Amino acid sequence: MIKDQTKHRQLIDKITESLEKYSDEEVLKNVSYETGLLGYSLYYLYLSKYTGDQKYTTTAEEYFNKGLASFNPKTFQRVHGTDSLDAHLAHIGRYLIFCENNGLLSVSSEEYLLNLDQILFGLMKSKINIKDFDSGTGALAAGYYYLARLKSGSDVQEQLIFLINSINEAAFQDDTGDYYWKCPSLYDRIYLGISHGSSLIISFLTSVYEAGLEIQLCEKIIRKATAFLIKQYRESDYKGLFPNMIGDAIEPMQFALCYGDLGIGYALLRASQLLKDSDTADFANVILNDCLLRTKEDNLTLDAGIFYGASGLAITFDKLGTLSDDIRYIQRADYWNQQILTYAMHSNDFAGFKSRLLEDNILWQVSFGWGILGIGITLMYFDDASLPSFADLTFIA
Repeated sequence: MIKDQTKHRQLIDKITESLEKYSDEEVLKNVSYETGLLGYSLYYLYLSKYTGDQKYTTTAEEYFNKGLASFNPKTFQRVHGTDSLDAHLAHIGRYLIFCENNGLLSVSSEEYLLNLDQILFGLMKSKINIKDFDSGTGALAAGYYYLARLKSGSDVQEQLIFLINSINEAAFQDDTGDYYWKCPSLYDRIYLGISHGSSLIISFLTSVYEAGLEIQLCEKIIRKATAFLIKQYRESDYKGLFPNMIGDAIEPMQFALCYGDLGIGYALLRASQLLKDSDTADFANVILNDCLLRTKEDNLTLDAGIFYGASGLAITFDKLGTLSDDIRYIQRADYWNQQILTYAMHSNDFAGFKSRLLEDNILWQVSFGWGILGIGITLMYFDDASLPSFADLTFIA
């Protein structure tokens, strides 16, 4: 329950005012919803539902059209280090599917999506060839698009079966035969979290298993990947039960959706539910119980955004509550949603919010993934039960 609804709604108004000042930024003129114009479009679709004002739907449609017009695969440039052409194409598709499934935007998209199915298959194969299964630079960019298509009843089994088998074939094995993957975009290091590594693959394969594809193979990979991940648990005097990457120093760990223990606990909980494995469930609960005790005062959640901050924690705990029916997760989602307001303390043109990223780039202050677009959507979602969760547009799809 929101403690001060007036302040909550005033902050949404301030974000909307800020976005009007930054409505035509060159750095945000790309098609991705994470870093570009489809993020604006999504914000105004939520705002239209939230306020009941149809004019914002018109604004959303304008941003959608601008986004598509801005996209040229021949001149594509990455926005950040773990970005790719695959990801931007996948974002177009995931955005369209999400909006259609949730009644946010009516677009005749099937012909476009059928074309995307073929284009992304070729790009996905090229990433599989270099054993890159990242959600940004790698094969899972297309993988999560195909997962959204599959859930909508589309015929993309061929692409997903190819991906599942490739994940299995590309796995490295430790000395007991358990599975892990290296991350080419992160210098071939072994990443454990939900954004690039083991937890991402476990969560993805759990969703594919639930959809009924390659059940036996998915179960085998999930068991072996889960066993490897659990071995990386470490106890220390610091907050943080897992390193982001194998070999990282033991030190306080950032607590966010993109980094830290929550994504790992989320993946292990999903795996335990699928495998009906009480030992994995007990271990997942150890991690998640620790995560339930984390607070803003730990100073390890460094901004209010989705990927690195309080908004991402709120939506992840919210989904954990849906998966488990455990009221503690719903309460913690509410806690982190309340904390979002406390980050709006800066004197600037971004409604008082400031990204943890030190780079002087408006993109990090405004974009859906890092900035006030995502923060505003989170605030609206927790204030209006009729609005859909946007978890399907994040690492916890």
